[in-house]
Amino acid sequence: MSNIIFCSNCGNQLEYNKSNCECGFSMTQLEKKEISNKLTKINNNILVDDNLKKITEKSNQELFDNYMLSGTYFIGSSAKEDYERKVNFLKLDLIPKVNNWRESIQKAEKILAKDKVEVYGRIIAITDFVLKEFFGPFTVKENNSLQVFEEYKDFGKYQLSETIIENNLNFSDIQTVNFGTIGNDIIKSVGSTLTEGSFKELSKKTEWSKSDIQKVKTEVGVAVAGQLIAGISNMIGQNSKAIKAVREADEELNEQLEEISNVINSLSIEENEIEKQKRLYDKSDVILDTCYNKTLKPIVEELNADPTYIEYKKARKPFDNQQEIIKIDNELLTTKIKVPFWSCLIKNKSQNYLSNWKKRIKKIGKIDRYNEITNMLNIKQHKTLSDFKDFETQKTIEFQEFEKINRRRLKTIPVISENVKYVIGFAGVLKQVKTNITN
Repeated sequence: MSNIIFCSNCGNQLEYNKSNCECGFSMTQLEKKEISNKLTKINNNILVDDNLKKITEKSNQELFDNYMLSGTYFIGSSAKEDYERKVNFLKLDLIPKVNNWRESIQKAEKILAKDKVEVYGRIIAITDFVLKEFFGPFTVKENNSLQVFEEYKDFGKYQLSETIIENNLNFSDIQTVNFGTIGNDIIKSVGSTLTEGSFKELSKKTEWSKSDIQKVKTEVGVAVAGQLIAGISNMIGQNSKAIKAVREADEELNEQLEEISNVINSLSIEENEIEKQKRLYDKSDVILDTCYNKTLKPIVEELNADPTYIEYKKARKPFDNQQEIIKIDNELLTTKIKVPFWSCLIKNKSQNYLSNWKKRIKKIGKIDRYNEITNMLNIKQHKTLSDFKDFETQKTIEFQEFEKINRRRLKTIPVISENVKYVIGFAGVLKQVKTNITN
């Protein structure tokens, strides 16, 4: 049983033998026990079999204890036999164990990456609900207390993008992530934050991404292990076939063995870090899920069932579609394509815009979705950049006016007017989660 749990209302740490949190919320014994059991399960969960580390380190030590060449040899064949014994031990025992351990750690990294996606996806979904549905998409500038949700949303998107790039995730990986009740309630209601189109946008490399710097790991990184082991195997093959100077070959091999020791040390560090992060993200996931179910879920369900809100959502659909068209067109403007010089000279402004537009939308794979929306809105494709910008300005103003009128009415319905402080208070939960995974 875990002695330190967390408050199901605000997410802050709480001692198990205390019932009242600093936020003023009082927890039942059953609530505390459920949370304690979940945290205990997290702490006891082992992602990488520690025996892989133990047998690899034992094998490495055995190499130095039993397979090093003698200081003196009277017969050359004896030296060669000892060298070949050493080589065979490396090829048949130590190297396979290092590779097996390395592969296990790589699998664990993939699992951890999906856990990260789950946490960041939930953060994005919750902030989307707060900003877009509960308060409205144009109210951030009017309400200073909402700016923190905008910051957490940006944090979630940034970290999600980094996780996708650093771990080479693809959309099929994301589809297997379980977002739990938050996914079912919120992501569904706001139109799927993590659609394939959104995923492609998030996974683009941007100038602010630190992933470009970390693309090639340093010598202590796990990825290097495979390269070092492969290099040793090649060298063994070359030297075993036609060995002329056993001592020289052994000295060369011993230099590589130092790298194996470095790899083993780095794998050990990597394993410990993965286990530590796994616990942090699992705990953050439990905090988000528990506090969401306690505070936000009843509000989400009540709002989705409110007749005034249902009517508003239906009326807002065309504006959402217009904004999606605007978003796609803006994405196209930043999509790089090859543009032939002579083609630019021969074609007029409209022809160039349409030709390049077709190349760009084909490249990002959104032509079907774009056509679907334009058909629903009964509008035609823009012929020039100026046409698009005029459309963007006009439709954004119309959407703002729609929101301004409808938010006056929405503010009066009980599910919103009576829950403002609880929704804003959820920023404390997001703060706690961010603190857990960044400190």
